[in-house]
Amino acid sequence: MERPRIRPTFALPLSGEADEVMEVMKSRLKDGQFRDCTRSRGRCADFYVPEEERRVWAPCLSVQVEERDRGSLLRGRFGPHPEIWTFFMFLYGAVGFAVVMGLMLGFVQWQSEMEPWGLWGVWVGIPGLALLYGISAVGQKLSAHQMDALKERMEELAEGLVEEGTDAEHA
Repeated sequence: MERPRIRPTFALPLSGEADEVMEVMKSRLKDGQFRDCTRSRGRCADFYVPEEERRVWAPCLSVQVEERDRGSLLRGRFGPHPEIWTFFMFLYGAVGFAVVMGLMLGFVQWQSEMEPWGLWGVWVGIPGLALLYGISAVGQKLSAHQMDALKERMEELAEGLVEEGTDAEHA
């Protein structure tokens, strides 16, 4: 069983130039059935789960096409919606700050031969970080089918643009 990764990624080699590939994909988006849950600008595109299927843990797929020596490379990254990701980063930062401050305060108290009660920040913060990681793993598990659907949608758009004999790889 694969260990859950925070914001899983993949790379897909494409045969055309980056700007040409994005133009083809944008034209397919305009004609396709998913234009309501996809945004693109420049060489970037975001794929979303349809509104009626969206939950707090629903994923978003961000892709970017970049130049290579021969052809281009599409990089995709799964993650929560930006507002959820920002909230999680705030929580990670707050808990990390509590751990660092608890360590510093506890060390100063210990050096001053006082009761090092500041170390409680560490004993509470480390399980807090583990809890946040666990929540993200549960969210990935609950949305695995939606991640597969988003990747399939992106692969449909890139059909005929992928280099022969290659397959998506984890980056």
